[in-house]
Amino acid sequence: MIACSKNYRINLAHRLLHRRMTLILMGLRAWLLRLTAITLVSLVAACGGGGGGITGTPPPPPPPPPPPPPADTVTLSGTLSYEFPAPKPECEGINLDNPQLRPIRQATVRLLNPVNRAIIASQLATDVGGYSFVVDGSTDFIISVIAELKAANWDVEIRDNVDTSATPVPLAQRPIYAMEQSVNSGDANNSNLNFTAATGWGGSSYTGTRAAAPFAILDSIYSAMQFVIAEDSSANFPALDAFWNPSNQAASPSDIAMGDLPTSFYDGNNNSLFLLGSAGQAGADADEFDDHVVVHEWGHYFEDNFSRSDSIGGSHGLGDYLDMRTAFGEGWASALAGMALNNPLYCDTRSETSGGGFNAETETGGEDGWFNEFTIMRFIYDLWDTDPTSNDSADSDTSGIGFGPIYAVMTGPQATTDAFTSVFSFATYLKQQNTGQDGFINNLLADGGVNPIGIDIYGSTETNAGPASPQDVLDVYTDLILGAAPISICANSQFDSARNGNRLSEHRYLRLNVPSSTSVTFTVAANPEPSQPSNGFDCTANPNDPENNEHSDPDFLVYRGGQLQLVGSGCTPNSEIATGQLAAGDYVVDLNEFRHEDDQSSGGYPERVCFDVSAN
Repeated sequence: MIACSKNYRINLAHRLLHRRMTLILMGLRAWLLRLTAITLVSLVAACGGGGGGITGTPPPPPPPPPPPPPADTVTLSGTLSYEFPAPKPECEGINLDNPQLRPIRQATVRLLNPVNRAIIASQLATDVGGYSFVVDGSTDFIISVIAELKAANWDVEIRDNVDTSATPVPLAQRPIYAMEQSVNSGDANNSNLNFTAATGWGGSSYTGTRAAAPFAILDSIYSAMQFVIAEDSSANFPALDAFWNPSNQAASPSDIAMGDLPTSFYDGNNNSLFLLGSAGQAGADADEFDDHVVVHEWGHYFEDNFSRSDSIGGSHGLGDYLDMRTAFGEGWASALAGMALNNPLYCDTRSETSGGGFNAETETGGEDGWFNEFTIMRFIYDLWDTDPTSNDSADSDTSGIGFGPIYAVMTGPQATTDAFTSVFSFATYLKQQNTGQDGFINNLLADGGVNPIGIDIYGSTETNAGPASPQDVLDVYTDLILGAAPISICANSQFDSARNGNRLSEHRYLRLNVPSSTSVTFTVAANPEPSQPSNGFDCTANPNDPENNEHSDPDFLVYRGGQLQLVGSGCTPNSEIATGQLAAGDYVVDLNEFRHEDDQSSGGYPERVCFDVSAN
């Protein structure tokens, strides 16, 4: 089973790997090149002259010369493909010895001058990988197939993230992958030239250039976009870069420029995917052919750009009880992968013979509830799945609403909800879509351990506190009254022995209504205080002072409609205060104990820390 995180938002250093890779395709010499900026050179022919006058009647002009014979032209065409090793049964590796041949769809195909690389012609491959150029049969060319998707409503590029130079270029300027083939005049007379991007597999290890990888990633993203386009033909996709390199490995600390990633992840700061590519050594994990992994990360891109993601990210996996925002984001992304690929089996392979996965219809992953990403995944996938004969774990999947209502909620009210994004907000708005399927929706929620009766965006009627009825989980939100006496609320790391900081009950949610625009001061004080600072201690004096990691450090963030309004994140022991001007409206507050995610704090730090919270 998959236990690694696929969603991190980080900014990392970058470096450049200069390399030129060669491969043999279809008996012809080909290259997988880094694309640099190509300059179109405009050549202007200038004609001039002069002459003296003449007298008398000039003789008639000579007849024009006969036109030159037409140049010999040929139609240069063929099919572009990439090798795709499908997963083995039960996701136990990928079938590198017998790959499928899939078309390279909608990639940019260019005809280049071999001397100066000027673009002679450009087109997009068809959905069956076809291309066709009419060319001078006596001229040499380069055919360049670029790992990009270009259209009025999308812009996707597959780039190499590795840059080991002393001064790495920005991520957006890292090279784009391409497959190129030189065609001489003799080849041009053969109008049927098919090219295949091969995996580079040599039978027991990778021995050749892994040319198929960028095009496999590109094709998975294209499938996801087509799934959305089928519902909304006017959908516009913000520009997206996906970064891959055969040396990309899971490592800590991370360094993108060196190919050291925390895992495959989506980076919302750069609107980019980063995908593992390392293979052949212990612990390796290459994701380019794990199409569900690629579309899962693209699902985070969708949520971030088409809807709204309040996920705090972090490590997650089977059996984890998560912050409800992370649970929803991860469940949504896995469900979308199953829907877009029309396949509930989610594989994350490690090598030719190892890997794992789960089924979007049947995986439970621990106790069901609003805090379980697999509960959310099953709920959303089963909403879409209209096949009553499919293998559902709950016997309630006898209907389906399709993607339309799901898409309407995600791109509509879920994007502007006053609450944090969760299964509560999603399900509440879904029931307002008037699908006529409220009974079906209620059954799916109940089967997943979520109370459907009276459900609202704040989960006000929820009764499932998690395994063994733990404390500090319910109510999902606690009301904070402006000007009232402080309330007591506790943060608890009971489900987080590894200090991930994104588990159930570590972040507590508050609701606040501000009736009219006013200045509001939020005060949080640990009560009782887990420890007392030493005399004269100043947390700002020395960042390396170990005492900085000993005392309670409450933090809070105040949001309105998904927009951050106020932050309280100082280092003063046992308390936090922040003041801001707030307009009239409804607000939500995320309160947490920073020590619960601080891997430098002592192992004996208490799981449960309580706070008095007020707003005045």
